[in-house]
Amino acid sequence: MLPQLPCQVDFLLPRLADTLVEGTVARWLKRPGERVSKGEPLVEVETDKVNSELEAPIDGTLSEIVVPEGETAPVGAVLARITEEGAPAASAGSSAPATDRTPADQAPAGEGGLSPMRRRIAERTQEARATIPQGACVRDFDLSRLERNGGWTAYFVKALALASGADSIGVAVEVPGGLLVPVVREAMRRSTQEISADVADLAERARANRLQPAEVGGAGFTVTNVGGGGTLMAFPLVSPGQPGILAPGAVRSDGRCYVTLCYDRRAYDDYAADRLLAKVEEELARL
Repeated sequence: MLPQLPCQVDFLLPRLADTLVEGTVARWLKRPGERVSKGEPLVEVETDKVNSELEAPIDGTLSEIVVPEGETAPVGAVLARITEEGAPAASAGSSAPATDRTPADQAPAGEGGLSPMRRRIAERTQEARATIPQGACVRDFDLSRLERNGGWTAYFVKALALASGADSIGVAVEVPGGLLVPVVREAMRRSTQEISADVADLAERARANRLQPAEVGGAGFTVTNVGGGGTLMAFPLVSPGQPGILAPGAVRSDGRCYVTLCYDRRAYDDYAADRLLAKVEEELARL
């Protein structure tokens, strides 16, 4: 009788977003030789759109890790191999071992001493500087009469959506090792309380690597609330594919704050951008 050969399944890097071309393995959650269950988180993967935990597609044993932590692979690449339940496990002697590192920001430093996420942020920053004619304008908003119920971010998301007509607004969220931008949908029709709850939920799941690919694409504008950390004014770069980004600063003791609109000059000239920023202030006053 011929010996039974192990039946192995290739565990591939899926396309987590429409424009995704590659991902970086941040952390393996299992070691070669350990059993895995279908639907169990197996590996954390970082991309320029979302950080995700990929689940095991079958019950079985992790027999080989092909792409070790800290390395980048293209979409469709084999990340690991799993021996199906009931089949003899293959030797894992040549597999790359998983480690005990936990935070994504402790991933091995790559080129220039940067973590994979920081390296991608640097690449996108260079792309933005090289391909987008950046412009910026600033206004000093009076928020002293606004009766706020919830975080400031929700109010700026709502006002920007109404002023620009963009119903999907990205919200910059600081995560270990970098920055992610989940998207608030249907911002024009939803209340600030609903948006505030959505922002809190998206931020929590972004920091826990539990965002879904559909939650990080398709934003018409972005809000980055730099004032949350006390910064008075900032000039963030416009991301490729968006016309602008709104950066409210810290609300001062007199109830005023500097709000910066950075914009793609191909979408707005200086006068149009200033009118948009003025309209954001008008919409805030109506909330």
